Amino acid sequence: MALRLLGVCLILALWQGAAHAQAQQARVAVVVGNNLGHDPARTLRFAEAEAGKLASLLRSAGGFDSVVTIKGARRQEVEEALAVARAQLDRAHAEGKRTLFLFYYSGHGDQEALELGSSRLPLRDLRSYLEQLAGADVRVAFVDACQSGALTGVKGGRRAPGYEIHLADPGSVKGMAIVTSSTANELSQESDDLEGSFFTHNIMAGLRGAADSSHDGQVTLGEVYQFAFRRTLASTAASLVGGQHPTYDYRMSGAGDVILARTRPNDARLVFPRETGVTYTVVHKGRGEVIAELSSTSGEDVYLALPAGEYRVVRRVLAGVSETTFSLAAGSSTVIETAAMAPVLADADNHREKGGLWQPNSLGINVGLQSSPVPGTGSVVGTAALSYMRRVGRLALRARAEFSSFDATSQDSQSSFLRFGLSLDALWPLFWTDRFALLLGPTVGMPIVRQHDTRYDGTYSVGLAYGGVASAMLRTYRSTWLVLSAQGGGEFFRLNDQRVQRLVGGVSLGGLLAF
Repeated sequence: MALRLLGVCLILALWQGAAHAQAQQARVAVVVGNNLGHDPARTLRFAEAEAGKLASLLRSAGGFDSVVTIKGARRQEVEEALAVARAQLDRAHAEGKRTLFLFYYSGHGDQEALELGSSRLPLRDLRSYLEQLAGADVRVAFVDACQSGALTGVKGGRRAPGYEIHLADPGSVKGMAIVTSSTANELSQESDDLEGSFFTHNIMAGLRGAADSSHDGQVTLGEVYQFAFRRTLASTAASLVGGQHPTYDYRMSGAGDVILARTRPNDARLVFPRETGVTYTVVHKGRGEVIAELSSTSGEDVYLALPAGEYRVVRRVLAGVSETTFSLAAGSSTVIETAAMAPVLADADNHREKGGLWQPNSLGINVGLQSSPVPGTGSVVGTAALSYMRRVGRLALRARAEFSSFDATSQDSQSSFLRFGLSLDALWPLFWTDRFALLLGPTVGMPIVRQHDTRYDGTYSVGLAYGGVASAMLRTYRSTWLVLSAQGGGEFFRLNDQRVQRLVGGVSLGGLLAF
């Protein structure tokens, strides 16, 4: 018992010592985000927004004294901010304080430079700045850009070797560490659902506690890298461009590691159960912002340290999707009870905040080909259609207005037809993910046909259409979907003063906007 008490006291003493060291350490950060690169056609969507989110997190959980955030800037503005940071660190160092500098960049890049709009910041200049920053005991850089591994010298798609981490006074560590989102030969990828890049999202989730593998309330640089590597590779492994491998160049002296964030007394701790094959998504209810997407493990309790507020937690497994809502109080600790989570309509409801297909409304436009119901017109006619879709429970009700115009020749007369059709589809989702959906259901409609020929005045006919329709939908950009539809059935209508029935079928291709 005495030895156990001594061990607990030793751990508490080390934790308090680390907290005191961080409090006495001058911490300065420059955070840069730029959606624009050299090629305007490759504009990013989330780089500037996630730079602002990371800057806020560094101030709160990281305890940084000075965080300069630069969005959409050119090289000169970034260099001016780096010069100011140098002066701040030199003053703190002259006062005898321990110092830490953190640089973060999200935007375009290549193997030679970071792209700041039409200007470029060479990687060699950035590395030279970090190496010569004498006023900073510890220098850390996170670079989220394509081919950013050139800054660390890692070329192939592999993981850099791990380094040993000891529990020690973080103030005794000195040196430089560079962490990049990909190797020198890889692209860095963004996610519509996360509204940010995979790498930066995982860095922020790690700083919120998900990376704290030692469960000491402190998130170290080594823990953040290990967590970001695993989650980024897992999230991108099945993408079209292949897996993305974060890399690092770690050159530190002294026993210990750099503490980047700590749990605060007023943080609410959300603890995930020990299980495998499960992915959790945590969404801030008020802002609709995805706070973290992570996988639970069977070997440890993963947690997030969050500000007090209301959060929605979605649990995904192969068997289905469930969710629950938590109102987290400051300083509380909440363990997720999976049995209390309510089942939801797979990924459909989980992406309403993100412009998914299953938002209540959507508008569409498409063009296609349809077999002609009138003899003498050829095999197919062209069609154009507008549609409105409304989700009602698990069904999608879609109203369509179709237009077509064609000519027909019959014996000694020639007729022209103008067809307008109103249809209602009741679509049931057979399969869906956040990027693809397959819907199938019946359709009924009312075709209105105007017939005009060389021998008689124009006549109008109102008929009945029936059949089935199938739609395959592929998400292309946030709230927009590419839609391929096929339908078949029959039509009743009047032709040459006679009521007829014809079998019809067709295909169409178009787009859909969900809102």
